[in-house]
This record gives sequence, C-alpha cells and structure tokens, in this order.
Amino acid sequence: MNFYEKIKDVVSEITKENGYKDNGTAFGHFIISECFNKIIDFDFDGIEFDTFIKNHIVDMSCDLGNDAVFTNQKNNEILVFQFKYSNNALLNTNEVKKNKRFIDWVLGLSDDDLRPNKKLKNILEDEISKILSQENIAERKYHITFYYIDHHFPSNIKTDIYALHTNYRDKEIPFSIKFYDYEELDEIYEDIEIPKNEVELKIVPNEYFIKKLNYHNNGDVTAVETIVTSILANSLKPIIEQKKELILALNVRYYKGENEINSKIKEEYSKGKKSNFWLLNNGINGVCEHFEVEDGILKIKNFQIVNGGQTSKTLTRIVNDLPDEIQILLRLTKITDKTKVSNISMNVAIASNSQNAIKSRDLHSGDKIQRKIFEYLNQVGVFYDKKDGEWSTVNKRNYKNPFGKSPMYLKINNLDLGISYLSFYLQIPISTIGRYKLVFSDLYYDEIFSSTNNEYDQFNKLMLSYRIALRINELKQEKFSYYEILQNNYINDVILSLSSLFFCKDTLHRLSTIEELKHYINQLNANEFLNKDEKYTLKLGTDFDDFTIKIISVLQNLLDVKKEAKKMYINQEWLPTDTNNWLKKNDTYKEIFEWVIKKIK
Repeated sequence: MNFYEKIKDVVSEITKENGYKDNGTAFGHFIISECFNKIIDFDFDGIEFDTFIKNHIVDMSCDLGNDAVFTNQKNNEILVFQFKYSNNALLNTNEVKKNKRFIDWVLGLSDDDLRPNKKLKNILEDEISKILSQENIAERKYHITFYYIDHHFPSNIKTDIYALHTNYRDKEIPFSIKFYDYEELDEIYEDIEIPKNEVELKIVPNEYFIKKLNYHNNGDVTAVETIVTSILANSLKPIIEQKKELILALNVRYYKGENEINSKIKEEYSKGKKSNFWLLNNGINGVCEHFEVEDGILKIKNFQIVNGGQTSKTLTRIVNDLPDEIQILLRLTKITDKTKVSNISMNVAIASNSQNAIKSRDLHSGDKIQRKIFEYLNQVGVFYDKKDGEWSTVNKRNYKNPFGKSPMYLKINNLDLGISYLSFYLQIPISTIGRYKLVFSDLYYDEIFSSTNNEYDQFNKLMLSYRIALRINELKQEKFSYYEILQNNYINDVILSLSSLFFCKDTLHRLSTIEELKHYINQLNANEFLNKDEKYTLKLGTDFDDFTIKIISVLQNLLDVKKEAKKMYINQEWLPTDTNNWLKKNDTYKEIFEWVIKKIK
C-alpha cells in the first residue's frame, strides 16, 4: 500500500474534525502532526498541538501561495510550507512564484500591495514581525526555510524552483529549500529506527583504527564494532544537505540555531589551514548497521548521527564555503542488533555530550517518578513520552487508538503533564519566563513530579489536571465563534487555572486569594474524578462544562471592559496583540482571578 492510500482515511477524518475546506488542507495538518513534528522544532509551548497547527494552516483564499507558515522564535526561523495531496505530482512553478512573492513582500524586496487572510495576517503581526526586525534584516539574523511536499518531483521542477530563488542567493538572504516526496514522508511516518541510507565519507589516509568490543547494560551484552577516524568535512556537508533531518532522527535534540557555541564553530571553520577545529571540537558520534573502508572511503549503511548534530547542521546552515582543510573527528559504531540501537545511541549521546547541555527533560527521564508514570500509562495502552527521541523508537502498534482514527496513537507528553499541573494545582497559567522552562526547573520540578508523595496519588493529580486541560480545549473549540477571548492562544491555561473553582463552588464565599484556592485544590482526591479502567479519562458531568462556560463568559466580560476603557480614555481600538500582551504579563492572572471570583460569587 502506498503512502497516499495508507493515510487517506485519516486525512478525511481530520477534514471533518477541523472543518477544513478539503482533504488537501487536512493533509497539511496531518503531515505537520505525524511527520514533521518528529524532525522539526516548531517552538511549541502549549497543551494542544492540533490547535497550534490549525492556527498556522493558512490554506484558504488570500493565502498568498502559502499552505502553512510557522516560526521558531528561538532560532529566528520562518518555516513556509506548500503541500500537494494526490497520487500524482502537482507542484508547479506558478504556485512557487506566489509563495516567493509573499516572502519578497515580507522582506521589503517588493512594493506589491498584498492582502493576506486573517490567519496569515495574525502570524505576520504576532510572530514574523518579531523575527524580521529592521536590525535582524540588516544583519541577516534570520533564516527562511521553504518546504515543498509532493507525491514525487520530476527532475525539472527542483531545478526550476532553485532558479526562481537565484536573487536570494545573490542578495545573501539566509534561506534554504527542502523537498519531501511521499516515500520520504512514509519513512518518517513509520518511525523506522534508522532511516535507510547508504553514504560515503572521505577519510584522512591512514588516520583510523577499528576496535571490537562488548557493550554492557544491566547484565545484557551486545557486540559492537567502532571505527575512530578523521573525515573531511566537505564530504559530510552534502550528505547532511541531501538526507536532511532524517540523518539526525536518533539525536537527542534539535539544531539550536546560531547560538554562541555554533558561532564559535563557524569562526573556527573559517580559519582554513590555521584552524584548530579538529582539536577544539568534540567531533561526531554516529551509529550504523554496517561500515567498511575502501580506498580512503568510509562506506556506511544506515548512518545516524547521535551526537554532534550541532556541528553537522552548522555545516549546512551557517557555513557556505567550507575550507578543504577542515577535518572532523568521527567515532562510528556498528550495531547489528536493531533492538539495541535506541538504548545504546541515547547513552552514547548523553555520555559524550559537552558542547550544548542535554535538556533537563532528558536528564530527568530516568527518575523513578517518570518511570512509574510510564508504567501506569503503559498498562492501559498509552505511551508516556518522557524524553526526546523515545517515541521514534517504539512499536507504534502497541499504542493505536482503539476509539477512532484521530489521534492515531494514544500518547501523553510529560511536558504537557507538567504545564497542566502548573496551571491547575500551582495556579501559574502565565509566566514571562516560559512555563515549558519552569516544568523542569529546579524551582518547580520536584513539586510537579513529586517523589515524596505517594507516587500513584501524584500520578492521578497530574492526570486530572491534564484531562481537564483537554476538556477545556474541547469546550474552547465548541464555543470558539461565540467568545472573542477564546480566539487567543494563551487563554486555555488561564481557563484551566480558574476551572479549579468548580471543585470548591460550594465554599466560594470562603475563598478570596489564589493561595487559598491552591490549598483547597491540593486536598482533593484526584482518583475520584478519573476512570482508571478507561485509560484515566475524566469522570465529570455536564455541570463542569456549564461552570467552565460561565467562567469563559466572565473572562469575555473583562475583555470587553478593557476594550471599552482603551476606546474611552485614549480613543484607540483594542487589537488582538493587546490581548496577547495583556495575557503574557505575570501580574495579569491575579487581576483576572480577583475579577472572576467577584463575579462568580
């Protein structure tokens, strides 16, 4: 069965669920969710990834040639997508021209009077404008990546598309173009542990040795074979460009953009014969199914870089002309037992890393509480995603959704658990620091994933907050067109925090502060509100929904008051960005809480 036939029922379901105009638009949603989410950092911080995707799918009238547009604020990156959903190749240069015309306009290279649709306009105002500041444009501190997705690509189409972007190269605009056909997408979708490839690297003559050894892990012994050698960086660069993110599938983290460390890599690269790069850089750790050396060429089957992704990506993302003299230390391990690849690769990555710290999330993945949560969820057929890259190594069949086709798999991310706990139990729905950072910080991690409490009780508290967050998102979708306040991405977590008032609605007259609410909520027996026999789903009636909608109505009332005040006192209209700025402030929740508690009482 080809990729199109394999996914068409799921795509149709996504069309119905999201109200998309056709399956072509839903296909874009599916590919972002099920494929690109595994290999691209979308800089997402929230509880509902599908809503996030929907907000960035702009495929409708006045989309200016774009099907989806995302940004990564950390990397100053703009991600532009065009999707083609068919059993045939459909992409043509006329559509690419529209797509490029939009970017020309955004960069100020065109005087066209373009009028984007509402979704695209919001992305421009709220996200792209922050990346394309005058300073960033002048100093080239941004990167634009064009993603073209089609059934297949006739030989001429890629040539024509590259030619259309010639002026970008002439003007030294930082951009890249990536093509994905259905065969490549199928590999990503099926999560093959090591995507199939055959590559060749040039090694420095006589600079290598091969060592056979055993890898020991809790009494288990795996025979491996490792080659240590110096490779020519120029031979690695085209492989990274050709294989794209697939060659980093087992790496513990995404490329971090041009940060201080990668800038130093670039600086050292550029010194040519005077470079100390081989001495100062940690080099690359890789795994493969097989390797052999023949006439100065290292031939590798199914190559994966598990550590050194920053070095590798810098080759293609920062450096344009790589000096011939630059050499890279490579340690490549052959693992013939495919069931051991993930475990060994992760241990190699953590042990060998020193240039960019492994995320706190990954370092905590072995904590007892994390392992316990994994066990509790695994027992009911739900995958607990507790570290980067783990989902890509498991047998997906074990986590198929028995209730329907969307989502295809039952999976819960520990970051989502932590964020929902922050909102519901700790009453922190807003943070200028970024709550995804707070979850694994020294300040809150031990409280969120507490090991001092009964582990099963703490698990139930985490699940209760998470399931309520999902219910609130469903209510938001149902009432989206009725309340303007719901059209803001930051409001979900505020509603989640306030929904805790439902559990003390009979004693509201005694509550006056957030701290009092926190104390009350932490006395709840979370087990009472969860269906253990139904994958820990929520056991709450429609009265919870009614109460939550009442809260939403009060929030809308507060927004209306603010809009009227701005109009009355400074004679200006309230804009969507005003709502964003208001909801991002640390002291906003206290103001909201006091308003809501007064109205609810």
